[in-house]
Amino acid sequence: MRLSRGMLRNLALVGGCLLTLALVFHPGAVRADWLQDLERDAVAWMTEAGIPGMAIAIVKNDVVIYAKGFGHRSNNPSSGLVDADTVFDIGSCTKAFGAAQLAILADEKQLAWNDPVRNHLSWFKMFDPWVNRQFQVEDLLCHRSGLSWYSYLGMCFLGYTPGTQVRAIRYQEPSTSFRSAFAYQNHMYVAAAKLVAAKTGKLWRENLSERIFEPLGMNRSVTTQADVNQLRPNVATGHLLLEDGSLARIPHNWTNHFVTDNMLAAGAVKSTANDMAQWLRLNLALGKFGGRQIVTEGNMRYLQSPRVFVSSWEHGPASPYWGPVSYGLGWMYFGLAPQPLITHDGTEVGFKASVLLVPGANIGIVVLSNLGTDLTSDHKYAARVQVPQKLVFRFYDLYFGRETSLAQLEQQVLAMEKISGPPPSPPQISPKEQAPASPLESYVGTYRHPAYGDFVVSLAGGQLEITMGPRQISAPLEYNDKDQQFRAYLPDYHPDYPLYLPFTFNLSSSPATMTLVTVMGWPQNDVFTRTSN
Repeated sequence: MRLSRGMLRNLALVGGCLLTLALVFHPGAVRADWLQDLERDAVAWMTEAGIPGMAIAIVKNDVVIYAKGFGHRSNNPSSGLVDADTVFDIGSCTKAFGAAQLAILADEKQLAWNDPVRNHLSWFKMFDPWVNRQFQVEDLLCHRSGLSWYSYLGMCFLGYTPGTQVRAIRYQEPSTSFRSAFAYQNHMYVAAAKLVAAKTGKLWRENLSERIFEPLGMNRSVTTQADVNQLRPNVATGHLLLEDGSLARIPHNWTNHFVTDNMLAAGAVKSTANDMAQWLRLNLALGKFGGRQIVTEGNMRYLQSPRVFVSSWEHGPASPYWGPVSYGLGWMYFGLAPQPLITHDGTEVGFKASVLLVPGANIGIVVLSNLGTDLTSDHKYAARVQVPQKLVFRFYDLYFGRETSLAQLEQQVLAMEKISGPPPSPPQISPKEQAPASPLESYVGTYRHPAYGDFVVSLAGGQLEITMGPRQISAPLEYNDKDQQFRAYLPDYHPDYPLYLPFTFNLSSSPATMTLVTVMGWPQNDVFTRTSN
């Protein structure tokens, strides 16, 4: 057939477009030294931030091409060196595991994503009756429930059981209409774990081990502190960042380890770089591992697809990080160029983790660190705990040869933190001699909330004290004249790290109520009514 000049011109145009797309979406000229540059940056940034230990693993085309540890298991120089088998808490990176467990149940036709949750978990209930009828399995995983950011956050720190935390959801009035806005919180993932248990007849952690950890050979991945203790000595110690910039180690026998144990699918997993590399392989291979389909390809794509719009992104089109941000099922989705990516961060007391996958390029990375959240009042320390997020986006830039400056990268990391919700505000400390308007005796009594139950305020030696939760955790109530609120600092946290976990209260003698205003700076506004003096 003879081709006209116009047809040839069109073919040339199409061919040029295809060549451009091939170059953009399948980079064939990846710099040979990108991995060397990433390791150089990892060592430099870790040293600069004063992170005691870190581990990194990278997977490409179903092969672990890099797995390495850096530094020490703690800031004690005599502690052992971190390697790719050192155990770290991964925090909310756990959420993708919980989502995968539900995907397996969907594969087995034990549930469907659009089933009402109450069909499978009869005691699950939302505050609004219509929402309760419409609330689907998928809604548990994508932070669009209509509840406020980090609602009932105090329950996990006070030792309420996972079942009690889920039952509490029914008392939480919505802050937005159902499915209209993204608001990150953990209780729905705890509910997802309870759903898994209800459908399988096994504990959530038993199902996770049987259906994911064991098939993937993740032999050093666990979900409780008791199990972590069986893996010592090659276990990283978590560290808190103190007000003066120094670090405090989390003791192995810390009494508050129950906090993470009770988070289940919201944040209970502890793992290693080598084990997490196997998890990366499963996700990049769309559910296939070692010739076996653990999760169907269709459901893996379902998990990784956007569900709720998060942000139009504050960077302008000129920024290399410009693009839409959404949340899927256990994953954050970034529509960046040349390839979309999915990612999730994890923060636990003393630990930070970050996972990033580029499914279209069949490559991914995990970074684990034993320096946790910075909630100090000095912003100059903030970047020290953000090194894992910084490194995973640096990995993306280096691999695709993107020309990004360090300033642009750091702006991206700060924006990532903002996506996680309105930043909590550290309390303003005023002199302790300031006194509330009413006599202290007028605040004494038992205060009741439908979800939290009874909190008891007592007075001894001129000091108010509050006792809270099933573990009967007690703490002094210190009055702050600046905001006219009382603050309770939980025991067993480092004395030089008081800003880490304040519960703030408004106490009123007329009417006799107590409002839990914030936990860790996150708004709560849960009203307790006094039932007795």
